[in-house]
This record gives sequence, C-alpha cells and structure tokens, in this order.
Amino acid sequence: MTKAEQKIKAEALLSLHHAPGLLVLPNIWDPLGALMLQRIGYPAVATASASIAFSLGYDDGQKISLDTMLEAVGRIARSVDVPVTADMERGFGERPEEVAENMRRVLQAGAVGVNLEDSTVIGVPLHDLKFQCDRIGAVRTMAEEEDIPLVINARTDVFISKFTGNRETHVAETIRRGKAYFDSGADCFYPILVGDTDTLRQIHDAVQAPINVLAVANTAPMRELEAIGISRLSLGPGMMKASMMVMKIIAGELKDYGSYDRFTTEAMDSNVLRLYLKNR
Repeated sequence: MTKAEQKIKAEALLSLHHAPGLLVLPNIWDPLGALMLQRIGYPAVATASASIAFSLGYDDGQKISLDTMLEAVGRIARSVDVPVTADMERGFGERPEEVAENMRRVLQAGAVGVNLEDSTVIGVPLHDLKFQCDRIGAVRTMAEEEDIPLVINARTDVFISKFTGNRETHVAETIRRGKAYFDSGADCFYPILVGDTDTLRQIHDAVQAPINVLAVANTAPMRELEAIGISRLSLGPGMMKASMMVMKIIAGELKDYGSYDRFTTEAMDSNVLRLYLKNR
C-alpha cells in the first residue's frame, strides 16, 4: 500500500465519524475476522488489544510487546481493503515523543487509526491532563509529518479508574478531558463504560465532537445512541469472549459424549470461509 492509498483510507475512516448513522466496529483480532467483516459490508475494521493479546497467550494491559502487537495489526491491515484502526492501549510508552514514534510504527504497519488511553500504570490513576494532551499532540504532529490524517480515538478511563468523587464529578472531568483532547488533535472521544443516554447526551452536547461508546450489557440500544448523536460503537473484546464461550460449550459437550451438531450442522461451512479468503 502506497502512502497515497493509506492517506485515502485515513480520510475515509475520518469521514465515517462524521457521516449520518452509527459507525459500528465489532473489534477483531485476526485477518480472517477482518475479511469476514469486510465481506459482510463493514466500511472499516477495528482491532481489540485484549483480543489480540488473549489469542497469543498474554493478558491485557500491554503485557504483549509492541513488536508482537504491530505484527498482528500489520497482518490484519494487509488482509483487507477497508481502513483499519488499531487499539494501542496506552501507546506502549509514556513520554509524548516515545508514544508518537510508536504510533508512527502503527502507520507503517498499515493501520490508519489508533485508540489511546489516559490511564497510567503507576502513581495517579490517570495521566495528568496536560501530559496526556502533550501525548495526543505529539501523535498528531507525527501524523502531519507523515501526511496521513491518522484518526486518533482518545479514550478516557475516568469511569473505570480510581478517580475520586461522585457521578457529577466524573462527568465534569470526562467533559474537561474530552474538550482538551480534541483541542490537542484527537478526532473521536471514548469515555469507556459510559453507556446510558442521559450521561452520553450530556457529554456529547458539551464536547460537540464524535463520541465512541463501548457496547456492554447495559449500553443503550444502537438506535438510541444514534438519535443522540453518538458516532461510533465498538465491542472491545466482546466478539472474542462470545467466540470463546461457544468453544467452551462445544468442548464441554464433547467431554460428556454429547452431540456434534454445534460444530457441524451449526458451524460455518469451509466454502464460506474460502469466500472471505478469495483473491488473497
């Protein structure tokens, strides 16, 4: 893929955040999953860092090396024609310049979007606001140097961290960070585990920019999210967890001498899988 082609993909991914309707991203962890989503008609593909790590025998939380993560991201990006955005956790570094160079390698791997979290491993639960803005700004500057409009999905962990205070305090801090992250160069804001329409409407109306929501059990229905202006819905490791549950059920049934139906009559046919791989 040439740099010009990658730039077109980045522009396409960014435009999806401003198009009518909800950009739904069922995060995957391998090329076959990416090819399946492309074949179904998804206009973009997102990776889940946890799913990639789990699939390779690592825990989530940057326990996997950057090189190993980039190898997986690169395989996925090369497998499909649609834009790919990669979950890069905390950027696999701390200092702004270090994170920027790591995200340059994401671009070199073929992805055109990244997730960046504001959690920190040690010390306070979240990066200082200015420091996180410096990290986002450094990535934006790098993308401008590369002349590729990398789509930065800036995640805040206010609602899942040890951030003190009540709900109002959490909402206020989330809004403060959202505005600052956009001013620093982010394209989308991801207040993870905020899923009710009242809170999301409050955040969206204040930040006035694309918002990413994580789909979990208590997340508002997609039509409601779309109605209040939410731009993007992702599943995180949800697809992988669901797949593993099916595998566990099959394995349990076989251990008890059960039926073959779940992995024969109820399974995807090999010829369908080959359709996904066609022209590769």
